[in-house]
Amino acid sequence: MMGKPCLVRFGNLDAIEVPNTDLNALTVICLHGYGADMRDLAPLAEELETKRPITWFFPDAPEVLDWGGRAWFPIDVAAFEEAQRTGAAKDLSLREPPGLEWAREELQRFIKGLDKPWGNIVLMGFSQGAMLAVDLALRAEAVPAGVVILSGTLVDKPKTAALAPAKKGLPFFQSHGSVDPILGFAQARALEKVLVEAGWKGQLRRFEGGHAIPAETLEGLKGWLEKR
Repeated sequence: MMGKPCLVRFGNLDAIEVPNTDLNALTVICLHGYGADMRDLAPLAEELETKRPITWFFPDAPEVLDWGGRAWFPIDVAAFEEAQRTGAAKDLSLREPPGLEWAREELQRFIKGLDKPWGNIVLMGFSQGAMLAVDLALRAEAVPAGVVILSGTLVDKPKTAALAPAKKGLPFFQSHGSVDPILGFAQARALEKVLVEAGWKGQLRRFEGGHAIPAETLEGLKGWLEKR
């Protein structure tokens, strides 16, 4: 049975927890995008209420931005704005972005504090949070229950391709807008290719739209979560 949302802290990160009284509940760690905070995706706990019991965690990213939003790692805002003007989406596949390692370490501390087995954890994220979800899965001590990649992109292709085969068989759910002006569809397709070639189990679900999580994605994700 789903409980009331509450604030918790593990490691150095605060989070909203939506608990479940079922001892066999799946643990879903959901990471928000750049400029948002832990409250942004918390409504998904109700929108994605499934037959499969789930305990949800929505952590706050560690970096506070000037306007009060949060980020997992810095981005070149001017470069992304230029990409949107020109239609040439930003490519992050060549190297690891500065600050990603710090975010990874903070989240690893958070997950360790939960004291849950990796086989019961789904890593989920939107946009920048999706990049972290994949990054954490690649470096997890054991194969997670799954990874959810909502409007993410391929980050550091050489390292991703090198690490992904160690998690062969890992289920993933990936969705992306066909006209995403921020993180282009082509790079989402490139990420899918790397993961499938490494033996991960999933496929990219294309929707007509931009940088978003549409109702059709949530419907598909609900069914996917029930199978974990």
